[in-house]
Amino acid sequence: MTTSKYWTRRDFLQCSLAAATGLSSRSAALGFLAGAQAAAVEAAPKDYRALVCIFLAGGNDGFNVLIPTDEARYAVYKAARSNLALPKEQLLDLSASSPDLSYAVSDRAEGLQALYNNGRLAFVANAGTLLQPTTKKDYEAGSNLPPQLFSHNDQSDQMMSSQLDALQRLGWGGRIADLMSSLNGAKALPLGISVAGNNLFQVGSATVPYYLSASGVDRFSVTSGGAQDPRTRIFKKLLGQAYNDGRLLEQALAQSVQGSIGLSETLVKALENSSVGSGIWPGSYLAQQLQMVARMISVRGTFGMSRQVFYVVQGGYDTHDDQLERHGNLISELSEAIDAFHAAMEELGVGNDVTSFTLSDFGRTLTSNGDGTDHSWGNVQIVAGGSVAGGNVYGAFPNQTLDGPDDAGYGRLIPTVSIEQYGATLAAWFGAGEDELQTIFPHLNRFDAADLGFML
Repeated sequence: MTTSKYWTRRDFLQCSLAAATGLSSRSAALGFLAGAQAAAVEAAPKDYRALVCIFLAGGNDGFNVLIPTDEARYAVYKAARSNLALPKEQLLDLSASSPDLSYAVSDRAEGLQALYNNGRLAFVANAGTLLQPTTKKDYEAGSNLPPQLFSHNDQSDQMMSSQLDALQRLGWGGRIADLMSSLNGAKALPLGISVAGNNLFQVGSATVPYYLSASGVDRFSVTSGGAQDPRTRIFKKLLGQAYNDGRLLEQALAQSVQGSIGLSETLVKALENSSVGSGIWPGSYLAQQLQMVARMISVRGTFGMSRQVFYVVQGGYDTHDDQLERHGNLISELSEAIDAFHAAMEELGVGNDVTSFTLSDFGRTLTSNGDGTDHSWGNVQIVAGGSVAGGNVYGAFPNQTLDGPDDAGYGRLIPTVSIEQYGATLAAWFGAGEDELQTIFPHLNRFDAADLGFML
């Protein structure tokens, strides 16, 4: 199971033409660096904001991340989860949001606890893919349900697109870029940046993201020897001939490649002066991806960026077996990486300007299959950053009674928060107006609240 998307011929042509439009020439791309000061971190544009999507691939068991600890609800949780229930002595208390309702996280999630208790992290309870508000009665009648529930590929696509009934889906991160890239002006660098390969979340109708790896810019091997290398000179000569004398598609492709080479050279030079802060980062692959996000944010002034959307992935959440050990390790990595990332954002002076948030295929069953869990529906999502109204749980925490009013069967919880409401709350903070929100999230008006209140 993967969250990356195979590119069709149409995707390739769209990318080529978009790049050709935005990256008119190597010299134009390099011009952005020519006037830049060689400082460690460039001055930030005014009103900078960034969203960082952390996709938890495989279906995170969110209800073993956020655990109710008041006596009545913990008893229900323990009965439903049986051998997967975390004992109270393995939990870290969260600041109480009300006298009667208390929550905790696993003792593997110290970073999440610290951010929450410091008011910089919130949980969104029981969020999922919905076409409209759905009750247990609606579910049992099969009324207006998302297609292909409990399927990895379908549900991850629907999470990233929020277009559950569209014939051809675009990502809601990509639709944000379509409508808001103009805030960055005519910049060479796209608004969307992926550190985890192709993904539906960042696919727009008129925009494509820029792809990096966790280790940096993926350069063309044929030009990796430098400007004076014979292979580089021959390749660029051929590109010039295709651009000047080729047919229309050849010219567009040559222009795209020229622009990509120019932008990659610009980024390589810019990243030489980047920063990840002075703190200690964990060694996980997720942390490496977030370090690259931090480096890109630190050099945003080189490109004059005022809005950016990043995408990273942590895999391994399809925990059908050995769940307690596997899931505990994953949440430990996630907690450490998020904590280190937001500490770096504070040090870089953008703590209030950068918001990270999780998405995942779906939640997992409350019931145990013996050693793990199976595919479910509603889930808990995590939002972190200085502009988060943290220290609280948003949305209605579900009744975890098996076969109860929120259980679709086998401990599969029916969501009470739509992914459109979740995304719209983030997009509104990012700067999307009411009309833009309706375009990005076309079914938003089917739900009572467009803003869940977890952003300041």
